[in-house]
Amino acid sequence: MEWFYAVNNDFSNWLWGYKTLLVTTWVAVLLVLYGDNINKLLKRIMQPYHYLVRMSAFVVLCSFGYGVLANYGEVAVNHLVKMPDRSWFGGIVLLIYLVLGALAERKHHA
Repeated sequence: MEWFYAVNNDFSNWLWGYKTLLVTTWVAVLLVLYGDNINKLLKRIMQPYHYLVRMSAFVVLCSFGYGVLANYGEVAVNHLVKMPDRSWFGGIVLLIYLVLGALAERKHHA
């Protein structure tokens, strides 16, 4: 069992160098999966307003809102990933990709 811990530690240390890239992909996948829900929510909120106001709100959401969500979401997830011990990082990465895959599959079948 000692070899498993050694391999896991090496794998986690290797992945740690790609932490920023991994976190960026996770946030991007979440925005792709749930961006249509955010757009529908904005559309429902802005429904009583004039067409130009609705269009402007949509443009602001797409040009600034998603950028802010991506930047601050990445920072928040980056802080969360640093919380557990570094040797757990390999397992966390695998678990997060499995969860994202399950969310994408569920969203596709919904």
